[in-house]
Amino acid sequence: MAVKINAVIFDQDGLMFDTERLALEGWEKAAHRYGICLDKEFLRDLRGCKPDKVKEAFLKKFGGGLDYDAIFEEKRQYSYQWIRENGVPVKPGLKELLIYLKERGVKTAVATASSEGWTQGNVKSTGLDGYFDEYIYGDMVKEAKPNPAIFLMAAKVLGEEPGRCIILEDSFNGIKAAHAGGFLPIMVPDQDEPDEGLSKLLTARCSSLADVIGLFEDGTFEPAGTGTVRTI
Repeated sequence: MAVKINAVIFDQDGLMFDTERLALEGWEKAAHRYGICLDKEFLRDLRGCKPDKVKEAFLKKFGGGLDYDAIFEEKRQYSYQWIRENGVPVKPGLKELLIYLKERGVKTAVATASSEGWTQGNVKSTGLDGYFDEYIYGDMVKEAKPNPAIFLMAAKVLGEEPGRCIILEDSFNGIKAAHAGGFLPIMVPDQDEPDEGLSKLLTARCSSLADVIGLFEDGTFEPAGTGTVRTI
């Protein structure tokens, strides 16, 4: 049965901004300098995770002698330098979607594993900070995606039940967290397309954020598993 949507909760990196690409480039450059090889599956499974979990995964894979902090800082500086030179890369359709939601009184929040400084720097420099009602950052919850804690907190501060909230995500961990929390997960792929298993968790798959508007225009939102996943 279709449900009425009262709120949309946005992931940040890779969903609102094309920053996962920058992170990937930064990881690859830093890893090469330190003589390690990062496979795509390893990095995919870390997207959306809190920094401490990422560090834990690196040390487990490459050993405790790895100078992870130096590698991470080099990766981080790559992204900051790129943005200083080029500006924050906004994903197509983001502003159009935010305007659409604001005009219709749909509540919005950002729920990101990233820090407040990184997030506010991005939204303010792109002039989008006035479109969000709430912000939840990674250090505000103990558990990271695929645990739904960050999305549950976002729904709570918005004053909405999870079943009335859409989660917009680009990562596997984010979609798993949204589904686990009882939300309506919509994937806008960035670095990875959903596989067969992940597709079963989706309410819809959209090619861009602008395409999410089409879902609202149709007025059709159904929980995963109740019908065919919509792809637009």
